[in-house]
Amino acid sequence: MENFSRLAESHLFDRLGKSILFNVETMLFYEVTPVIRDVISLLHDPSQTDPIQVLLQQYSIQEIEQAVAYLLREGFLKETGRGGKTNKPRLIKRYGIRHLELMVTHDCNMRCRYCYGSLGKDEWQDSPYLYGSNSKGMSLETARRGVEYLLEHSGGRKELSVIFFGGEPLLEYRLIQELVPYIREREREAAKKIDISLSTNGLLLSPKVIDFLRRNNISCQISLDGPMDLHDRNRLLVNGAGSYSQAMEGIRRLLAIRPGRAPARATVSRGHVDLIRVIEHLLTLGFGSAHVEPAIGGNDEIAITQEDVERIKEQNETIALFLIKNVKRNRFFNYTNLVRFIRQTRIVRDRLAHYCGAGRTYFALSQDGVFYPCHRFVGMEEYSMGDLDRGMDLTLRNRILNLTVDNRPVCRECWARYLCGGGCWKHAVDANNCLETPDSAVSCDLIRHQIEVAMAVNSELNVSDKDILDDLYEETTEPYLVTEKEGGTHGPQGGKLAAG
Repeated sequence: MENFSRLAESHLFDRLGKSILFNVETMLFYEVTPVIRDVISLLHDPSQTDPIQVLLQQYSIQEIEQAVAYLLREGFLKETGRGGKTNKPRLIKRYGIRHLELMVTHDCNMRCRYCYGSLGKDEWQDSPYLYGSNSKGMSLETARRGVEYLLEHSGGRKELSVIFFGGEPLLEYRLIQELVPYIREREREAAKKIDISLSTNGLLLSPKVIDFLRRNNISCQISLDGPMDLHDRNRLLVNGAGSYSQAMEGIRRLLAIRPGRAPARATVSRGHVDLIRVIEHLLTLGFGSAHVEPAIGGNDEIAITQEDVERIKEQNETIALFLIKNVKRNRFFNYTNLVRFIRQTRIVRDRLAHYCGAGRTYFALSQDGVFYPCHRFVGMEEYSMGDLDRGMDLTLRNRILNLTVDNRPVCRECWARYLCGGGCWKHAVDANNCLETPDSAVSCDLIRHQIEVAMAVNSELNVSDKDILDDLYEETTEPYLVTEKEGGTHGPQGGKLAAG
């Protein structure tokens, strides 16, 4: 093996009982035999001066030669004299506004213990508004100007989106009622399509509100942390009581008219990681997809620990096995944490330069008309990006554009960088007080594991099964707002996660 001058950058791992080898340069992965696994392991070990002799203790010379030929053919090895190191791939830096979050209010009818929108970990209980706001609601004029800014600066893009966010956006239902017809009129005049969505805690989903959402084709993501005992630990009403029972009244109304289509988002906190119960509960209720996020940053008593991270990883593998088992029975569900990467690793079309569109194609407009990279940064003045009066300040956008995974010190050494994109900007700020260094201890660890599990799932499924799982994930989910489409989707179907 002295005739090989270079090993391709690769990642070898065992997951779900499979040995998988990922080529970072070609973005392809392979389920490999023991001999190939051992060959690549020894070649990557600088302490091994004579790997052939080590291999001959277990394999014949013919098996070793066949393994080397395979690795050469698939681009893991390069022969001496046949070219130098592969140049870094060209990363596409997408920019230009496509998605606008309207922070219609910073008020909320709940006081969730892990809310990242607080003024500070010791001040959230006394804060009259979240995100450091000084007024409750966005004016209709500001909202319309935001829509006009989106249309004017979206260039030739024909598909755009407006997201109502808060606080609890339905506290400004009257504003939303007035603005939606304006959006629909302007999209017709501009010959563009604008998806409208909102994220809600469900407390204000009255029959009247739900009918309005239905008539205007407004997608609705629900924040629900699972069964009552898990949900009520952190998602509290203003009076300190749990919110599950009250929220479920509206949630059931919504699910009755959109069975298998509405998405749910759950947050898990320190010491209370039970993904299996959470996902099972959400799917049993009739949600079409479920996304689970760990509590990171904010309240230190709530943020997950390394022990919680290990539990999340274990439970993700259990859910993956359940997914494989049911897909083979023609039964599907969309656990987006995994399905996203199952879809992404099946056929890699682009190497990601960034994790999401925040600060590039996705912007939040605060209630007082100031732009931020996304809702998580609203109120943090050092991350403001201009306003409607002066226009958008592109200084931070250009900084973000240049912070590709190849330009960030930690990311450039990570095998998963082109599939991950570097992680959430706000998580980086929470962990390291800067954009440059990602949250390695929690976010990066979880994402790398999810990618490994996704590759293992892909190696088990048939092509037709993967096609269906492709359809279960929407490309427009920046960052996590899943837009459900009317009709023709694969809803959840029975089964118990705990059954394995």
